[in-house]
Amino acid sequence: MRLICNMTEVIISKWKHAPFVAEKKRLQEGAIGQFSALPSRKSVKKAIINGRFYVKGKVATTATLVAIGDKIYLKQEVINTEIECRITDIENKNKDVIWEDEYCACVVKRGGIITKGNHKVTLEKTYSNILYKSNLKDSFITPIAIHRLDKATHGPVIFAKTLTAAGILSEAFSKREIIKNYIALVADTPMFSKATIQIKIDDKEAISEVEVVGSTNWPIYGTASLVKVNPKTGRTHQIRRHLAISGHPIVGDYLYGKTNKYTGQGLFLACTGLVFNHPITGEGIKIEVDLPRKFKHIIHKLSLY
Repeated sequence: MRLICNMTEVIISKWKHAPFVAEKKRLQEGAIGQFSALPSRKSVKKAIINGRFYVKGKVATTATLVAIGDKIYLKQEVINTEIECRITDIENKNKDVIWEDEYCACVVKRGGIITKGNHKVTLEKTYSNILYKSNLKDSFITPIAIHRLDKATHGPVIFAKTLTAAGILSEAFSKREIIKNYIALVADTPMFSKATIQIKIDDKEAISEVEVVGSTNWPIYGTASLVKVNPKTGRTHQIRRHLAISGHPIVGDYLYGKTNKYTGQGLFLACTGLVFNHPITGEGIKIEVDLPRKFKHIIHKLSLY
């Protein structure tokens, strides 16, 4: 459980009221005991009627269905404390913030930093006081990262500033409506110029489209190739695992790579772009970011720029 602005967030890990094996429940049943302040059906129903529950970015009703793993938000009844937020001049003070408005933002995550979670240093915590706070009614205390990139991966990350924007963006990711483009340097020279890798990961459907940009000589491996990757699904380490299974692991991948290791500059994988619709206005947004410096040598050798 955590407090977000005037909302308390809970991820349903188990039912706390019978029946305990139900696949889904109405909110007035499923929320019983999930919040310490709402231990009974009566207290949950009262909160729903008063419009204090939000599910998937929308005000919930007694008919709203929830399942294990869903996030539910409870609006606090009384808030007397004003929260001071430091508004920073983004343009002058942080070049890694590439776009933001009242609803959301996009930040470049450098390789080596964790996106979010229970860690001392994360991208989400770092930008909690750098991104400016939204003044909208359903705004979070601090913006939240909507998706993750591997710790070693460089690329753009979308932040939501309001509950509504978070719900719409999360749903867009789950429905595969957000296009993600990656560049990777892989071992050896693939026999294909384009390929669709469709191999299950953790017994779940996983699809990655791969296109070879060029190949050149490279230490340890003999040759290495620059590839574009468009993942159609979002499984854990999907790109790394698919490329390794294809026989061309990413250079610097100590987890899925070959026994001969390239001890250069870490994992040669970067997300270079995102294409999505603004969660509120519906405007088409295309985010493009430069490759990290470690790709400079391969880019020069292939005369791409």
